[in-house]
Amino acid sequence: MKEERDNPYVWASWISKLMAGENQCKWSAWFRSHYKADKVPSDFDLAAWTAEHNQLLQNRKKELQDEGFTVYVEDQNSFKLVGRDGITVSGKADIVAIKEDEAYVEDCKTGNPKHSDHMQVLIYMLALPRATPHCAGKNFEGRVVYKDSIVDVPSAKINESLKALFKETVNDVSGSEPLEKVPSWNECRYCDITKIDCPERVAAEPAAKDHDLF
Repeated sequence: MKEERDNPYVWASWISKLMAGENQCKWSAWFRSHYKADKVPSDFDLAAWTAEHNQLLQNRKKELQDEGFTVYVEDQNSFKLVGRDGITVSGKADIVAIKEDEAYVEDCKTGNPKHSDHMQVLIYMLALPRATPHCAGKNFEGRVVYKDSIVDVPSAKINESLKALFKETVNDVSGSEPLEKVPSWNECRYCDITKIDCPERVAAEPAAKDHDLF
């Protein structure tokens, strides 16, 4: 079952992979923007991920506090940007750390590093100063915190090109016309949209056995 939203709604992580070029199926983000729907059952161990992520976040929070930063975590860093025609972009950064003129946005990742991790932080760096009181007027630097490394996301990447890409992507996925479907095993297996809503969904990895090559 699907239920149409009153206004388009975009969660930051839905578009970070599109902006980073890791995902090609814009339709999946468009669908989520316009509909609430049943999801594909998942064997993902949410409890284990939550525990691991929280441990990484709490360890990093303590490190920053020991350095003298005031640290805000998760829901404290929720934001909502409302634009034309009621379009809403929302998200929440794992960590905001502020000390005098220093300000950092950090996201904790327990998986393998991806370019979209950086893009997600850049979206937060764009949005938070415009939408969250304790971030107002701050010039943020960014970081992605992995289990064994911390990678900088410099503020120099917040330029007109990035702002234009963000605006274009938000406008695309919130537009009235459905976007192109690009079904593939690599994307569909991580997508929670059911085959009822997306009949083109690829449910299994293609494998050819009837051939004479070896």
